[in-house]
Amino acid sequence: MSDNPLIRRWRAGEVTYGVWCTVPGSVSAELIARQGPDYCCLDFQHGLIDLAAGVTMMQAVEAGGSIPVARVNWNEPNRIMQVLDAGARGVVVPMVGNAEEAARAARAFRFPPHGDRSWGPVRTGGVLGGTDPETLADQACILMIETADGIGNVREIAAVPGVDALYIGPSDLSLSLGLRPGHTPPDPRFTEVVDGIRTVCLENGIAAGIHCGSGEEAARYAEQGFTMITVGTDSSLLSGAVRGNLDAARGGTGSAGRAAGIY
Repeated sequence: MSDNPLIRRWRAGEVTYGVWCTVPGSVSAELIARQGPDYCCLDFQHGLIDLAAGVTMMQAVEAGGSIPVARVNWNEPNRIMQVLDAGARGVVVPMVGNAEEAARAARAFRFPPHGDRSWGPVRTGGVLGGTDPETLADQACILMIETADGIGNVREIAAVPGVDALYIGPSDLSLSLGLRPGHTPPDPRFTEVVDGIRTVCLENGIAAGIHCGSGEEAARYAEQGFTMITVGTDSSLLSGAVRGNLDAARGGTGSAGRAAGIY
């Protein structure tokens, strides 16, 4: 039985909603966390966050009552282990294309003989309440499906031991299908692939995750059975709110609309 609140809720079939953080700074991270998201994901891939900022942001997310998650910039064990030791309760690994790559990522979460992780709980021991290897390894392995290879090998990826969730990156997934990011309405090819990934997750008892650009879109995916749903990105939410209020002040509709995000 996992003590990780994200893993526990996913296994119970509960929906978790999160916010993506790309702007470095503990104050903004804390403000977001205090609004009630189930998780805040710090984006080390496309965001402007480095490790020094990321650690303070994890502390701020925890202080705000949410759960810190991190997206590393590539499927490299040292990068995964670094944010795990910093205290991330889950790590999102991008561009996973096959079962071998999935297994490499999953092994970075676990210590020998079950994995390749090096033991060094400088911060994570205090965060997770102990330094036992099994306690330290109770962190969610979240793999992104967003490439042509990942789409074709999704069943094998989902079946890899140690994988807790598959997460859809809509922009890269769209590009892999020959579509433009942010296409509206969704192309039938995109919808078919997304439905297939969700089904594979349900069949394997792992969480189905997706990145959204609005709460309304997030609600639709929750109705479809997704359980890890990001409702928006800090930079997009901020710019959208500013634009909407300026528009209202100048006599417009005041509607921010859907802001472009980083998926």
